[in-house]
Amino acid sequence: MSKAQNRPTRILLVDDEEDLVDFLAHRLLKQGYTVTAANSGVEALEAVGSQTFDVAVLDLKMPRMDGIELLERIRDIQPFLEAIMLTGHGSTDSALAAGRLRAFRYLTKPYEYEQLVERIREARAHRERCLEAAFEQEMEGAMAPGHSSQDILARCEELRRKYERD
Repeated sequence: MSKAQNRPTRILLVDDEEDLVDFLAHRLLKQGYTVTAANSGVEALEAVGSQTFDVAVLDLKMPRMDGIELLERIRDIQPFLEAIMLTGHGSTDSALAAGRLRAFRYLTKPYEYEQLVERIREARAHRERCLEAAFEQEMEGAMAPGHSSQDILARCEELRRKYERD
């Protein structure tokens, strides 16, 4: 088990409904989560560029940059971040687009708070499993014959940082 698994889940909460974001952030913080709130895709991208998150809870319909475009851009910066898409305007097309971008879950508004929290827990656990599998796979490659011990040590240290194993 990595040290990362013992720390609070880092959540990026993005919705253009400021009151909803404030309400959810307050409840999640009271439960021990680390929460960064954003009211637009631009704010969210700034946060993703400067902090690492485990789970993003993204509104699908936002002005200027919708949740699908935001998720696509987030994946370029933090490929292992898990996303839960929220929408009051669900459609088959948007669900398929979210699925293509590997959104972890797609919830329609209104939803039960407890349901959201359970999805966040599931998403965090899924992220940890994906990180562990990718780490192990890259570590095997680092240990391949023909590499010097210095190269192996340097690569292992790089992988520990990349996969949050330090």
